[in-house]
Amino acid sequence: MDDLLFILALDFPIILLAVILKYFGLNSDSINAFLLIPLSVITIWGFHLSLKKKDHGIGLWFRISSFGPDLIWSIITFPAIFGVYILMNFMTSFIWGRNDANVILMNPNEIIAVISLGLFFPVMEEVIFRGAIYEYIKRFYSPEFSMVLTSIAFAVVHPFEQWMKIFVFGMLLNLLYYKRGTLTVSSTVHVMINLIYISFFYLPRG
Repeated sequence: MDDLLFILALDFPIILLAVILKYFGLNSDSINAFLLIPLSVITIWGFHLSLKKKDHGIGLWFRISSFGPDLIWSIITFPAIFGVYILMNFMTSFIWGRNDANVILMNPNEIIAVISLGLFFPVMEEVIFRGAIYEYIKRFYSPEFSMVLTSIAFAVVHPFEQWMKIFVFGMLLNLLYYKRGTLTVSSTVHVMINLIYISFFYLPRG
């Protein structure tokens, strides 16, 4: 609990700034996206400091020594995970009658969308959820139960109608991290899926 309070204290200035901007009507999608960057970095650093005391910090989340085999793992597992992701997306769209187009097109600039949604945020999500939160929860519970809790946390930060899809996606990424013990595989797969998925919304309409 002390560790979580420490992380919340680190995040408090950014959260307070976001609340103030919202109160005065000065917030926007661009500002909120910009604030997510320092909030993510500070949160990751807080978890790193807490986990470092248990000999498990950022330095152990990625392993340079196994980078090549990890990339091969990413390529091998990608088709199956992407297939499940597309299936869950169809199910989500069927149940809720909505898709992610509005979220993807929130910023019509293709370059910004690719950099933020396709590259930066997938890696940040892996570091926060698979690296930091999962490893922190695993100190108290079994790996399997920690995967479930992490996937729930991963889902609830997304829009409600995407929870089912994101939970399943999170569990698959957790399994990759559990199997390889490095974020390289889950991060690479996450980035590839996001890049392919968002590219659908920017393809020229003939």
